[in-house]
Amino acid sequence: MSCLDTEAEISVHLCAVGGYTGERPCIPPEARTICSFYLEGRCRFGENCHNVHPPGVELPKITVPQKQKATREVNNEPQEGDEKKPSLKTAGDVRKRIQWDPNLQKEHFTVGYLDRFSGVVEKPFTSFTWEHLATVDLDQLAVPQHRIQFYKYKNVKVWDKNERLDHVFGSAGGNTTIIEVIQRVEEELEKKRTSCASDDDSDDDDDLVVVATDVASGKGLVSMISERQSQTEDQLRATHFFCIRVDSEEVRREVASVQEQVVREDPTLRSCTMPGELLHVTLAMLKLDSFQAIHEAGNLLQELKENLKAVFDSPLESGGIASSRFMRAKGLCSFGARVLYSKLEVPDSFTSSVDLLRGGIRKIKDASITSHFDFVPHMTLLKVNRVTARERRSKYINSCLYSDYLDHDFGVMPVNNISLCIINDLRGPDGFYLTCEDIKF
Repeated sequence: MSCLDTEAEISVHLCAVGGYTGERPCIPPEARTICSFYLEGRCRFGENCHNVHPPGVELPKITVPQKQKATREVNNEPQEGDEKKPSLKTAGDVRKRIQWDPNLQKEHFTVGYLDRFSGVVEKPFTSFTWEHLATVDLDQLAVPQHRIQFYKYKNVKVWDKNERLDHVFGSAGGNTTIIEVIQRVEEELEKKRTSCASDDDSDDDDDLVVVATDVASGKGLVSMISERQSQTEDQLRATHFFCIRVDSEEVRREVASVQEQVVREDPTLRSCTMPGELLHVTLAMLKLDSFQAIHEAGNLLQELKENLKAVFDSPLESGGIASSRFMRAKGLCSFGARVLYSKLEVPDSFTSSVDLLRGGIRKIKDASITSHFDFVPHMTLLKVNRVTARERRSKYINSCLYSDYLDHDFGVMPVNNISLCIINDLRGPDGFYLTCEDIKF
């Protein structure tokens, strides 16, 4: 019989006689078994054990091993990478500096942030809403600041979280500040502007002459003249120009869509877009000093009509007459970050026609060609005029505004007309420049 059975019988007996008090009954020692754990020296209950702990039993000595604390050798010598890195200014600090520092122009900065689906996306600083995210509408662009990966100033990275780069405050062990970066970038851009070839639509204050400034309606052309050292007080001013009018509706639609995208990112540039009815391809910028020179330039265009038609109708080496009559507008580029234009793929007949026109102008008295740089076939889409430049405190177009369209195909346009146009603010009934003479072939 087990110890528990014995205790149960005794409890029942005490209850029958009225002697049960609810406490553990007193069980005679002979009715209990000896605790085997006590004999092994491992009983945890001690005196409260229900089993017998017999006296006089020599218990085995059990030693419990103590847990040894893990020790490691302390090396007091500095290890590589153990030094605490200098702190890096946060994306929020940089944002506040760009937003509130009057010496920094926000439109020159771009922000690279991590999008959940598209990866790292780069957008102009001015396209963001920097309010609290809870107050932003669904149609506004706003991102948590922990998603910001880098900031750029005119495509030059000035702060990068992953690279621990800070050229805004000079934190993280750097000594370069944003003012130094701006000075260096402006110097490099100035060198590029003075060394690169420009065109009739560029608008540099030092090397160019501005004829008109109302680009909101497409008014005004800019004439590139010779270097400053060869200029006199009466600088050459272009009065007329030869051009091919763009009359392809497909090209006009593509141009309008790209212009709208740029304006959506930077609304201050809306007044700088070239209207569709003014789209053209410039062949030569002219200075005609007399009515006789203007008359002779118009006659020249009529005299060269058959020659020009023959040039454009000449077969190409690859075969096919029709292809020499067309130009393809594909890709975007800029002149000095101030004029956005589409690059043109032109046949050899295009260059031959330009040579014919320029050669004829050189024979006319009181007529001269004002462009002295390499000819770059192009179609202007957007140009920052002086009025807009003063309002936005910048005369440059941020390249990230059109980075998605660098290889955009605007389509094919025919070469079927040449016009001699006047540079002034007046427009014809069809919205194009006033024309002295034009030919169609």
